[in-house]
Amino acid sequence: MKVVVLSDRKPGHYKQSLGIVDKIPECQAVWLEIQFQRKWRDNLLRVFMCVFGGASLPIFLIHTLLRWSLIPASYHALVQLQTADIILSTGSSVAAVNLLLGRILGAKTVTCRRPSPVGTRYFDLAILPMISWHQASRKDNICRTIGVPNPISPHLLDVKREQLKEELHLSDCPRIGVLLGGIDRHETITIDDAEWLSEICEATAERMNVQIFVTTSRRTPSDVTEHLIATVKDTDWCLFFITPDTSSELADPYQAILALSDLLIVTADSFSMVCEAASSGRSVAVLTLSHKGVRPPKRYEVYRYMEENSIVNRCRLDELETHIINSLISDVSNKPLEDTETAVEAIRRLVVIP
Repeated sequence: MKVVVLSDRKPGHYKQSLGIVDKIPECQAVWLEIQFQRKWRDNLLRVFMCVFGGASLPIFLIHTLLRWSLIPASYHALVQLQTADIILSTGSSVAAVNLLLGRILGAKTVTCRRPSPVGTRYFDLAILPMISWHQASRKDNICRTIGVPNPISPHLLDVKREQLKEELHLSDCPRIGVLLGGIDRHETITIDDAEWLSEICEATAERMNVQIFVTTSRRTPSDVTEHLIATVKDTDWCLFFITPDTSSELADPYQAILALSDLLIVTADSFSMVCEAASSGRSVAVLTLSHKGVRPPKRYEVYRYMEENSIVNRCRLDELETHIINSLISDVSNKPLEDTETAVEAIRRLVVIP
């Protein structure tokens, strides 16, 4: 099976596609980076495919559209392809290119998430998380997952854990990974949240002799990151404090945190990070911080479903210390999310069934 993966260079989208191809060991994956000459050309191509995506387009017109919209390097990389079984993409900007390339090569087209404004109706397969199920205009081309595919799995992390414990000469003690997101239109993390969180981490570390890892994201407010660096980073109990710009001797410090942790605390603003944590097989606490509005976002419905099915637990900041203690002394673990396996099985069926 030959899979052409179209990448828009966004890490979250890259991880979804990577998770899928990693779990198809028999596939030959070709990664192509797609860049547009101008953002407005990207937008116009999307609108064109939204209107004419179901029409039979002549090949010369498809080439004209791609040549007009893409930088020369991206266009030439596409036209050099001779065959493909699957065109896979994640994200809105590469969705139209996916459909057009599928026409040229006679390949099946697969999208992760719902691309805007193209939608999912013209794709052979759309892998949709629960948060987007209601947006499907067709039902026969939908693979329903709870969260989003990703490259995380319990087996991968267990192997990595043993390697890291030996390399880093770690003692036997409980370990907690704190995965911090940042700001979106529904919620944020404030200085007050950061101060409270650092106090909880310190109290828990002293009370239960735990090591704590912290990672922030590019969306984490700079004042929050600076506060945590000042109060947490150089403590005896904080083994790693990783920011997006931190250099590290570890090849993948984020994966190292997932592997070494017995409990993962992840802020609720980042749906992709929650899904990665939930795929780890570790105990997971989805942490609710400061809301900007009255109505919670739709992802909270998915978190509630995950909690009802023992995949994650949810807690507020004022419940966190108690939750940490209960999680570390409990023998009950969360069930891992298996969305990537679900997506891979749907793709295999797509290739086998004419």
